[in-house]
Amino acid sequence: MDKVERPLGFIDHEIVDELVHQMRKEQVTFRLGEEVAGAAKESTAEGHARVTVTTKSGKKMTTEMVLVSAGRTGNIESLNLGAVGLQGDDRGRLKVDERFRTSVPWIFAAGDVIGAPGLAATSYEQGRIAACEMFGVPHPGMAPHWPFGIYAVPELSSVGQTEEQLTKDCVPYEIGVARYSESARGQIRGDDAGLLKLIFHRETRKLLGTHCIGSQATELVHIGQAVIALGGGLDYFLSTVFNYPTFAECYKVAALNCLNRLRAVDEVAK
Repeated sequence: MDKVERPLGFIDHEIVDELVHQMRKEQVTFRLGEEVAGAAKESTAEGHARVTVTTKSGKKMTTEMVLVSAGRTGNIESLNLGAVGLQGDDRGRLKVDERFRTSVPWIFAAGDVIGAPGLAATSYEQGRIAACEMFGVPHPGMAPHWPFGIYAVPELSSVGQTEEQLTKDCVPYEIGVARYSESARGQIRGDDAGLLKLIFHRETRKLLGTHCIGSQATELVHIGQAVIALGGGLDYFLSTVFNYPTFAECYKVAALNCLNRLRAVDEVAK
């Protein structure tokens, strides 16, 4: 249950739609656009404990267990930050600059306490950059692209821009899609529902986004991350040979899929 109209709004919508589809196949029920009004512990006629959740719209759901996720709040109350002139916002977050220095020059902050993206991977890097800055060690700063990994069943992972972002910014693009069912590794693994989606700039052919759902998605996404960081694109994947059988082959299949889409448009234009 979530009060938003669709889950994981920051992830490519097609990938999230596939996650919802696969979870529904596993008997997961989604209640979106709903807010919780209350929850009460009750007992069945046989004496078994149950929890009944009531929504503001009047729906009632009874289950054995309820997990409440209300986001994260910075744990700063015991630090007495006011004594040095620092104050967190209503969720205990601190403002920092690109070097993770707070408004007090000798105090740095990194990780969840500074807000988004709030990932373990980015927090590690933020802490390293802050430490380098403290002791005058040269460093390049935070990389502009980092992946999101969502360890659901199946896994989701994403790096770069989504179709929704590019459409909003009026950036011309084309996609390439490879389904695990088209790969030997997917058939060996028994994962016929996973997919890899690549987004390329229509004119420069550079890779703009990599989005994946399925087995090893959080590992597979790093290939796309590297290509984006190095300014590569469609031509790299078309000319590269990947190990067989691997999920990485999906990059080649997705690139060929994109090439066919581009050719189809060019033929119509002629």
